[in-house]
Amino acid sequence: MPFFDGVRNKIYYRHWAARSAHAQVLLLHGFGEHTGHYHRLAGQLTDAGIEVWGPDHLGHGHTGGRPGMFPSVDELASNAGILLDLMTSTRPDLPVVIVGHSLGALTGALLAMRTATARTGLVMTGAPLWGLPPEAEGRTDLIMAKDEEYLDALANDPLGFDTAPAEPNLWSALAVAGCKVRTGLPALIMPILLINGEHDAFAAPGKASEFASELHQCRAVAIPGGYHDIPNDLAHREVAGLIIEATTQWCSAGPVLSASSR
Repeated sequence: MPFFDGVRNKIYYRHWAARSAHAQVLLLHGFGEHTGHYHRLAGQLTDAGIEVWGPDHLGHGHTGGRPGMFPSVDELASNAGILLDLMTSTRPDLPVVIVGHSLGALTGALLAMRTATARTGLVMTGAPLWGLPPEAEGRTDLIMAKDEEYLDALANDPLGFDTAPAEPNLWSALAVAGCKVRTGLPALIMPILLINGEHDAFAAPGKASEFASELHQCRAVAIPGGYHDIPNDLAHREVAGLIIEATTQWCSAGPVLSASSR
């Protein structure tokens, strides 16, 4: 089982290789998940010639730790950055796009803000940029996705855990990270794609569209009928197609630096 030395512990990661690869993706999963829930997306990307690498965040999957707990999203971004360095040293010929979902979306955004020359674009799905919405606070009946295969994988996951005890830490960390991302991301000229489900309870597509207008080069897509866990929802093929299209287009154009680095 592959691990690398993280900030304070060993971090498990997966690598899905692709034949005749033209790009690679750093895939960052959401809270309560791990990279094992992304085999389907990784398969779609590798079929399109895009290699995929992804860590299990601290407190998740094979990385272990206190279930769902992590000190900060900044530390998750630092761990992801170590894997990014491994990716670029292993395949220096392949440009990198960062793809993150929910917690992973903010993790990826923080990492993108640090690494102006090491990535070509950023895809954020279900990004909770404004923290926990008041209307979602305390709710236990919110729909995350309607794809039966994904829901079954979560329900029967031997690495799963009760997320409730860790949720206060999650939302506290996301509030800090979201503020940093909303402030810092507009300084980047790199291309960005925001994908949100129409019925996302934590990341409303309307607000994502408003935020996209503040960025230099950003497209916001709302998936009709979709929910928060949009990469693993019923429209997962459409989401994968959007990621493949963006990655292929961006990587053929070459890297773009931040405004401050020019």
